[in-house]
Amino acid sequence: MRVDFPVDERSLRYIEAMEDDPDIKAIISILLEKRKEDFYNYASIVCFCYKEEDLINLPDVKHLPNRVKAWIKRKSFDQDTEYIIFFKHLFSLYSGFVQNYEGWDKLGKHRSVIPEAYIYHRTKERYAGKPGAKVERECFVVIDGWDSRRNRTKDEGQKVDVAVWDGPAQHGEVYEVKVKVYIKEKEHQLEFLETIRKVSNKRIDVILASFAPKHVVLQHLKTFFPGRDLSQINIFGVDELQNL
Repeated sequence: MRVDFPVDERSLRYIEAMEDDPDIKAIISILLEKRKEDFYNYASIVCFCYKEEDLINLPDVKHLPNRVKAWIKRKSFDQDTEYIIFFKHLFSLYSGFVQNYEGWDKLGKHRSVIPEAYIYHRTKERYAGKPGAKVERECFVVIDGWDSRRNRTKDEGQKVDVAVWDGPAQHGEVYEVKVKVYIKEKEHQLEFLETIRKVSNKRIDVILASFAPKHVVLQHLKTFFPGRDLSQINIFGVDELQNL
């Protein structure tokens, strides 16, 4: 089977420009260094704090897990250098946008780069040096004669955030990445993932990934799309991503 991931150069330049922001770059760097519990805690702060006031009142953030709040309290008390660096960069990023609907919308676009970049760089690391493997981001999907640039059912959602194809193994993965999981009006993104899975004869695993815990993602999906079959889509939450 022939698989290719043509890159949308305009989208890639846009994403890379945001990733080059000093605050975003520092946050991504810390996340990439972390494994297990620390990754869970740092990623959870990014996931559940989406306004400047959240960072000012971390103990009052409604959906931030209590175990993360306890960890934050301990890190703050110990004056942990890395946590302080992380917090300063996150606060700098958030405070760089006007705290109104338009500002939060712009901040949301910048926040979305963080989990996408984490998955892209972690996947690149995993496949580094493997002959015949390709890893791309912000790309279309071509499987034999099927091309997502032409076979459109919607004007959007026909690209994937991150994609990998291992030629010798004839197996791959594609990711749709969210900070949390706001996908209420984007059922076509789920349909697009399912189509990739079907057209590839299940040789490409399709993954909806989020910094939220998996059970939270599933709860949102079941609320937004009651009765919808999600069996063809893998859900990766924060626990799965920390082991990526």
